[in-house]
Amino acid sequence: MWAFLCTDTDEENRSLREKLDVIQGYCLTVQNILDHLASLGERVKNTFNWSVPWLTTFAVIVLFIATIILYYIPLRLIILAWGINKFTKKLRKPNAIPNNELLDFLSRVPNDIELMEFREFPLENSESPQHTSGRKKRE
Repeated sequence: MWAFLCTDTDEENRSLREKLDVIQGYCLTVQNILDHLASLGERVKNTFNWSVPWLTTFAVIVLFIATIILYYIPLRLIILAWGINKFTKKLRKPNAIPNNELLDFLSRVPNDIELMEFREFPLENSESPQHTSGRKKRE
């Protein structure tokens, strides 16, 4: 039943505690992966509900430009240019670090937890200079 956790030679040598530790490690890995996927989903949602207006405006402009490009340039040529770029990148720039621009963009959009942590709280002091204009000060 637990054959995926250990090999046949290690199966007899492992105690129940060690097997539970291995299962706990797998569960923690799965939980971290699901947390990362949920965070990405929240970031996409926050991109399109204008949580960060500048980034959403940028995304709308990029989508608009992509729409215009797809309207005027055939998809075959775009795929051909993308393929040539992808397969000759190592020849043109051998020391370049590969990155994903979409994930870079989404990493700058806050998820729901970050939005809640960094929101501005209202001031508790009601005796600020703006509020005292209608009241008389005691002397």
